[in-house]
Amino acid sequence: MVVDSPFTQFVRTLLGGGIVIGTSVAAATVTLFWASRRGHADRWSLVIAGGIGAISIAVLNVTLGSTGIWRSTDYTLPPAVLGSFLLLIAAMLTSMVAFYRWVQRRRHARIVSVVLLGLVAVLTIVGDESARARGYIAFGDGYTVWMDALVAIAILIVTVLAYELLRGGRS
Repeated sequence: MVVDSPFTQFVRTLLGGGIVIGTSVAAATVTLFWASRRGHADRWSLVIAGGIGAISIAVLNVTLGSTGIWRSTDYTLPPAVLGSFLLLIAAMLTSMVAFYRWVQRRRHARIVSVVLLGLVAVLTIVGDESARARGYIAFGDGYTVWMDALVAIAILIVTVLAYELLRGGRS
């Protein structure tokens, strides 16, 4: 059995839902404004890659949530709130790909990238274990936090690969 986290309880309120939706729309608007600035046409591939990453997260949530592999009361939030989370995730993944682009121009880029992926895995494991211990999430059918860490890494890799394919391998 899963229960609402304090954040989920807050988001269920009119104020909380409004803040989440407003923040998500603001983040998406800022991201689109940033991408649309003259002389930066290359930024659209970052935004599209972020969108692809967000869509992959949505598909995973629908698939694994509906089959009971991922369990959370978050799935019962109002559709407008859930949809706004996708905007926020797309904006965050766009920023992540922009950071990836910046790191790739630096010395030791591969080492930094591997360390950052390792950090994502560790943070996913710690976050999942904390949420599971409090009853905010649960996993079914043998799914583990280690698998979830691999899924988190895969989402980032898919997002970066989408960016690389969109830009056509240009330096």
